[in-house]
Amino acid sequence: MEAVRWHAAGDLRFEDVELSLPLGPGMIEVEVAYCGICGSDLAEFRHNFAIRPEKAHPLTGHAPPVTLGHEFSGVVTASGEGVDQVRPGDRVSADACWRCGECKACLEGRYNQCIYSGSIGLSSDGAFAPLVRFPAYCAVPLPDSVPDEVGALLEPLAVGLHALDRGHARAGERVVVIGYGPVGAATALLARSLGLEPLVCELSPGRLARAEAHGFETHAPEPEKKDFARAVRGLTGGGAGVVVDCSGAVPALEAAMEMSERGGRIVIAGIPKKPVAVDAGRMVLFERELIATLGYANDLPRVAAMIASGALDPSVMITNRIALDEVGTEIERLAADPRDEVKVLAQVKG
Repeated sequence: MEAVRWHAAGDLRFEDVELSLPLGPGMIEVEVAYCGICGSDLAEFRHNFAIRPEKAHPLTGHAPPVTLGHEFSGVVTASGEGVDQVRPGDRVSADACWRCGECKACLEGRYNQCIYSGSIGLSSDGAFAPLVRFPAYCAVPLPDSVPDEVGALLEPLAVGLHALDRGHARAGERVVVIGYGPVGAATALLARSLGLEPLVCELSPGRLARAEAHGFETHAPEPEKKDFARAVRGLTGGGAGVVVDCSGAVPALEAAMEMSERGGRIVIAGIPKKPVAVDAGRMVLFERELIATLGYANDLPRVAAMIASGALDPSVMITNRIALDEVGTEIERLAADPRDEVKVLAQVKG
């Protein structure tokens, strides 16, 4: 079968490949319907952020090259011994986290913090291919009312839901979302569905227009951090209860710390590439909290239930659909300039 393979930073290839993981005990095989391009895929293209060249992952035994793709939906085609969570013919999405199940974090349900943590599409072959194999514990059944396209959005939506949970977001609160890429859009859409009042801040005119079209109050950041924070405080009546930075931009995150109300929470969902200055004195004086969030844990089934109930319609996140053989070119384009794209999906089946 043909798949999109990562060989090194800047080196993606569309090539023939065999399934490398055996269909052993606890494993399943899925025929992929759709798979989304994630910021992690762009990071690996730019500079191997999580993939370690020529080093096998301790849980999967897999070393690069590796097939990318961890945001997907599909149909179970086969299962190994001992699998009872799903059966062939079931439609599923996937919680992409490999986990050991034995470390303290795993035993406490915080498997996103597993000491050996890995991901489908980074630590083992992923879903930019017709077939993918992974542990059955990763499978998330899709309700009949959740289409395949939307099923491929469960993973990034779970990131947004986890960020809001980490920030103890409550219905009726103002929430500021910085950045309207895939995670920012997911966070804003979920916040609105949960009864919060989002304000989206985005530097890109194209993505800002997307946020406005999706019905959000928006603000284009000012060049100076103090001016940016002052403007947001004005728009939120003195500061937001929760500020979620999805940009990973150091100036944005530094400004975010002055956007919350007294007792507010600032959640770091983007990964800054450089150290961030924190005025600890002002954090104490205003009793603000600075909180990090990593991926998700047990959140995909919650997102699927919200969509199935009609409480959430994330389909507006999908801004482009491409064929599997276009994925490499699209990743290269998005890594250079995402323009106004939010979520690009590859239609793998058909």
